Amino acid sequence: MERYRVGSVPYVNAAPLTRWLETESGARYAQVVYAPPSQLARMLEAGALDVALVSSVEHFRRPDTRFVPGLAIASHREVLSVRLLSRVPIAQARRVALDTSSLTSAALTRLVLEQVYRLRPEYVDMAPDVEAMLQVADAALLIGDLGMTASHAMVREVLDLGEAWRAWTGLPFVWALWLMNADAPINALSELLHTAYQWGKAHLDAIIEAEAQRTGIPLALCQRYLREVMVYEIDVPCLQGLERFRSELVELGLV
Repeated sequence: MERYRVGSVPYVNAAPLTRWLETESGARYAQVVYAPPSQLARMLEAGALDVALVSSVEHFRRPDTRFVPGLAIASHREVLSVRLLSRVPIAQARRVALDTSSLTSAALTRLVLEQVYRLRPEYVDMAPDVEAMLQVADAALLIGDLGMTASHAMVREVLDLGEAWRAWTGLPFVWALWLMNADAPINALSELLHTAYQWGKAHLDAIIEAEAQRTGIPLALCQRYLREVMVYEIDVPCLQGLERFRSELVELGLV
């Protein structure tokens, strides 16, 4: 029996998609490797993974890749876990630190600042550390679990990037896709990952409780995040949002 190499982000939002793969039943079919999205993208391109939950912008960068239909990490409005924390009013930000864990979120930050706020700030890539980031920049982009919980006494304004995208375009935003290389067995991997998600959906209460304990994120926040904010089954509006994101990146020269 072949075991697939599955790459996933280590954040709370991926838990409903991957936890079955860690059970005795799921582990017969897959080995899960956890890493930040930027690292997963490099591993997938190198052929070290069969499929990976990576930033949606990676699909635009590598149009030969394919994604598992019907599944993604998306949000309809606010996202909670992708936020720009600023020690000045965001309209006055001149230097922005971007979380190096991120690909899609960094690109979306640039789109929102340059197309909505009409800013042309300097960008600096940094490890996700809000203290260090705000020492050298006016604003800091943070993603994942830290993006959801980070705070700092210097912060004057917080921008939720999912909410900003919705206000600008009226569309949902697709943050990550199950992406695979052109030669991967798409039917087998799609069946495996849809099975994993259906198990996660059926066991969501237990997953929420386990993730709150694992991360220290308050249980009420985990419940809100995984039940009300995160979207895993994507529809036509989500795909329209994905295409709008691609076209905006092309227009700005970021793809």
